[in-house]
Amino acid sequence: MRLRSYRPRLPPELIEYTIDYLHDSPSALRACARVCRDWVAPSRFHLFYRREIISTRPVPLQIRRLLAFLGRSPHIAFYIREFVFSVYSKWRMPNSDWRQVNAALPYLLGMLTQLRKLVLYGIPFAGLVPGTRAAFRALFALPCLVHVDVIYIKVAELEHFTTLLCSPLKRLSVSMPVEEQFPSIRAKDEAVELRERSPCRLEYLHANHEVFMHWLLGAQTVIDISTIRTLDAWCNSKRMEGLVARLIRRLGPSLEDLTIQLPDLNDSPYMKDWGAPFSSILSSLGLTDE
Repeated sequence: MRLRSYRPRLPPELIEYTIDYLHDSPSALRACARVCRDWVAPSRFHLFYRREIISTRPVPLQIRRLLAFLGRSPHIAFYIREFVFSVYSKWRMPNSDWRQVNAALPYLLGMLTQLRKLVLYGIPFAGLVPGTRAAFRALFALPCLVHVDVIYIKVAELEHFTTLLCSPLKRLSVSMPVEEQFPSIRAKDEAVELRERSPCRLEYLHANHEVFMHWLLGAQTVIDISTIRTLDAWCNSKRMEGLVARLIRRLGPSLEDLTIQLPDLNDSPYMKDWGAPFSSILSSLGLTDE
């Protein structure tokens, strides 16, 4: 009877390897979560690792549904490691939707205490109510948040964004539009506290906006660029090209991977005006004869 009732147990390492292999198959992960108690946590880790709220569907409704789900099962929030919040669309979200977003979003953000990566797309920081801005500040201050991507954000002043950056940050991607495409909102915001902060020692940086690059290279920056291992820079203007050259000269010996993206010069009427700053980049890297 003992022999018949004996069931060999799989090594924990093999179970974890199997579930990790199924990370992109929700149906398989849901089946694994029903096998036994030991399989629940690793299956849920992949099932709820990334949550998205995107503008292709009504944003307030998505927030309410996710908030209601986490309210019924609050332990699920501990599995969420990546959160994408995008309101960028060619159609402007109506003010009535923003009122609903400002009412519910702070509660949702407050539940994401284990977040490692945050992606923000088209967020009008200057237009958010103080409670929502405070919830974002708390999110950026999480000690586990090490990766931030921001795309087409709107702020009254650049400092309203840069003061959100905290020391645990390791990967940063900043893609801000030029003012002619997306004018900044001149709105009142709470005073930015000037305080001593530990520097962010970045390992990865992607940047394509000259205002942010000026801040990055200035004395007021809170980012230690000497630790950058991977730099991905988009030189969409002559001024940006010169800033990238300055940045590369100041990088430390940690740099391992460098990508410089240039516009299609063959289609540009200003092709003859390009190249001087880029030549200085090559020279600074020891890739020219000079």
